[in-house]
This record gives sequence, structure tokens and C-alpha cells, in this order.
Amino acid sequence: MWVTIMKPLRRWEPSGTTYADQLALMTAAQLARRHSLRHRDAEPAGRQVGLSDRQFAAVRELLDARLSEPLSLEDLASAAGLSVSQFARRFKARTGCPPHRYLVRLRVEQAARLLRAGTMPIAQVAAACGFFHQEHLTRVLRSHLGTTPAALRRER
Repeated sequence: MWVTIMKPLRRWEPSGTTYADQLALMTAAQLARRHSLRHRDAEPAGRQVGLSDRQFAAVRELLDARLSEPLSLEDLASAAGLSVSQFARRFKARTGCPPHRYLVRLRVEQAARLLRAGTMPIAQVAAACGFFHQEHLTRVLRSHLGTTPAALRRER
């Protein structure tokens, strides 16, 4: 049943894979936490909480290189040399947000730069930044920045 639910989420948008992976991981973690016999209030002493500078740099390099492509949590965790669950926890501790939200923010920032700086058609900007189409870019920009691609372009 879970696979049936997750399939449409993975195809929802280019970052849908990351979102679906994060959703599954959070659900599994919540179930494990709720049904665990041992409760943890904090990380054990001496354990690393966030990604190291080297790990974060490797993940950022992958995100920048593949910004327009679908990225899974497995891809990102592999770049950091961690399991998916460790990666998701440490990434959020380092950045303050889950990987999917961070990826969308990077895509929004890149789209805004391209729209303000150039004359590339909005549909091409959308594709270059990992959005399915122009309307998808418009919806996400309105949600994150409270504006549209055309309005950003006029700000030049």
C-alpha cells in the first residue's frame, strides 16, 4: 500500500523523489520513536549532530551540479557517506530544514537570478532550475517569494 501512495509523489515534480523519500523516512522514524522501548531525549555525548563541513560541501556540490535533475535522498546521503536516515537527521541539524525544502529553495534562488539577469524564456528558466514547466515555476515562486516570474523579470 505504501508504494502505491508514494509512486505519484515521486512523479509530482523533479524534487518529488526527495520529498517522497523524506516523507517515508519521517514516517518510519516516527513509528520507531513511538514504539521504541528506549526513549532518547538527546543525542549521546560525543556523537556528531550535523553534517561536517566536508560532507556538506560534497552535498552542495551535488545539488549545484544536478539542480535541474531529480535527486533522491540516497544520492545525497551517498555524497555525504552516510545512511539515508543519518543523512536526513544531520542535514536538518546543519541547515535547519529537510533536504527537499533546501533543494526547492536553491531552485527558487537560481530561477530568480536567471529571471533578473537575462532574457531566457521563462519556460527555459523553469526547466534549467528543475521545475516541470512554467506554471510549476510560477506556483512555486508565488508560494516562496510572493511574486511571479514576469514580475521578477521586470525588476531588472
